[in-house]
Amino acid sequence: MSCSTDLRYEYCCMYKDFDSNYSSRNLLELIREGEHENQDFKYKISDSRKIARTISAFSNTSGGRLLVGVRDNGVVAGVKDEDDIYMIENATQIFLSPSVNPEILAHNVDGKVVWEINIPEGSNKPYKVEELDSMTAYYRDQDENFAANAVLIEVWKQEQANRSKRPVEFSDSERKLIDYLKVYPAISTSKAAKVMAIDRRRTVETLARLIRWEVIDWAQDQGKFEYFLD
Repeated sequence: MSCSTDLRYEYCCMYKDFDSNYSSRNLLELIREGEHENQDFKYKISDSRKIARTISAFSNTSGGRLLVGVRDNGVVAGVKDEDDIYMIENATQIFLSPSVNPEILAHNVDGKVVWEINIPEGSNKPYKVEELDSMTAYYRDQDENFAANAVLIEVWKQEQANRSKRPVEFSDSERKLIDYLKVYPAISTSKAAKVMAIDRRRTVETLARLIRWEVIDWAQDQGKFEYFLD
């Protein structure tokens, strides 16, 4: 088995080391956890862009692992096609911007190969996927991936830039929003712009700051983002 890329080389080298004494105990413990915010099962990899969305979500949230060769119900099926490693390479190097370099481990469970792909939380957020008509960043919530909106992307950018800490006093626009949320349970981005009487760009920046300062929090339901007092 020849290795033409770094990812494939790492996989091949580990694949050669399989023997009958290899312990699968730690892997089976991971599988028993089920799918959650930091773990996803994949029976097989058939779409690089789809797997890139999960890697984007892990990178933008708190990291995670993909277990390839495991069905959704936790049954170990094993990797069926070793060339799927190229799909992982395409996902991480072509469809993601910036690219990521996950750690790939191989496990042998009763003669079946399972890949453990570890993706750390990224230090250069947002990590975006090249979709057909846009670049989209994803985040992870429980066991699902969701497209991030402009406010969440701005939160990541401000965190990367180590923007200002929470002030002693809020600005007039920030105070207007806080006062509104003391009366009403939640607010959308467009409504927040009207309440603060500022344009959308400044609204996005303000909402992101207040989230970072833990003054407000956010929730998403069916693609609709709302903000409320933390």
